[in-house]
Amino acid sequence: MSIACVYIPRFMVEAERQRRKEIGSRLVLIGDARVLGCSLGAEAVGIRAGMRMSEAIALAHSAVVLPPDGAHYGRRFEEVLGLLGELSPEVEPGDPGLAYLSLAGLAQEAQTFADDLITTLHRRLGFVASVGVAGGKFAARVAAAISRPGVAKIVPAGEECALLAPLPCTYLPADEAMLWRLKLLGLETIGDIAALPLGAFQQQFGPQGKRCWELAQGNDDGPLAPRTTESTVVRRLEMPSPAVALEAILAGLERLTQAAYGDELRQGRWVRKAVARASLYGGGDWELPIAFREALADPKAAWFVIKTAVTRHPPERPVEELEIELVGLSGESGKQSVLFESKGKLRRQVEEAARHLGANGKPAIGRIVEVEPWSRIPERRAAVEDLA
Repeated sequence: MSIACVYIPRFMVEAERQRRKEIGSRLVLIGDARVLGCSLGAEAVGIRAGMRMSEAIALAHSAVVLPPDGAHYGRRFEEVLGLLGELSPEVEPGDPGLAYLSLAGLAQEAQTFADDLITTLHRRLGFVASVGVAGGKFAARVAAAISRPGVAKIVPAGEECALLAPLPCTYLPADEAMLWRLKLLGLETIGDIAALPLGAFQQQFGPQGKRCWELAQGNDDGPLAPRTTESTVVRRLEMPSPAVALEAILAGLERLTQAAYGDELRQGRWVRKAVARASLYGGGDWELPIAFREALADPKAAWFVIKTAVTRHPPERPVEELEIELVGLSGESGKQSVLFESKGKLRRQVEEAARHLGANGKPAIGRIVEVEPWSRIPERRAAVEDLA
């Protein structure tokens, strides 16, 4: 089975460039204490992911330093995965900017499919990707990684070893300790590893070494792990002006919650989770996942939970746009079924047993009642009520 790997280099930087036109072609660093991502120009002066931000700034004084915005990168990557899902029924996400597709059953030739994929991705989402196609995920990923953005590389069956042999061992899934030992042993390329017998190599490096040796031989039978998608309902609201007051933000979110619950995609289905989001004034995003204790079909009950959560963790800056997403739609109510429904004889037996247990005058049976379901302290959410 052929597998395609889609690779968008420096995904975080490209996502920032699209929404911050003012940074243009300047050097970009993303991170806090350490660099999480950087532009191509920053890499050219020696900056790498994981480097201390102070050291990176010393190498690139004029670079634009941006805080990481995981929520924004996640949404943009979801857009990419959604587009890929239109082209292939099986899509496995990797790190942001990296995904695998199954080409099984596709009518197009691999080269034509890969070229069309690159064009479609750039035209619709603005990202320039490289694509590698091979018989396994590892060779496909390497082919994509060594190709220029906008170029597709097809690895014919049986030529994986020829592709991998001259490449450095850093392409293998080996940890730092193993790479250090390989360097000490003078094993610098994947071809050097492929030339060794498995027994001796595995004895030195264990299961990790066996896996790397198999990949160096071009043997990669790891299956795709396609992502599972779930139905969601999303509603957005652009504020007339940046909202600072919590009351205005809550009013907007309440309106969105009512609209989302009224959507035809939600009708007759219960909701297990909501996600509140906001675009903040001056850049950046706020996101708050809110899991319901049980699936809810009543918008008033859902809004009570959402309001409580947002009041505790409000946006830290003025809000320009609000969004509510309902997640985990299902036909199940999420409520526990009645134990004795249509079982009158069993109910009477249990009631009789309860009377015998309470014959000594002390309560022997009780029920759980909600007291403060919104409380952060579990013990305050419910209490046991004695039954006569």
